[in-house]
Amino acid sequence: MKYFFGIVILLFGIYIMTDLALKTRYTRKRLSKGKKSYKF
Repeated sequence: MKYFFGIVILLFGIYIMTDLALKTRYTRKRLSKGKKSYKF
C-alpha cells in the first residue's frame, strides 16, 4: 500500500509540473505577442 501511494503522489507531482510548465510557456507566448513591456 505504501508503494502504491508513493507512485500516485509521484505521478501527480509530475502532472502538476508539466501542467505548470505548459501554462507558463503558453502565457509567455501570448504576452510576447501582445505587450512587450513584461520581461521575465
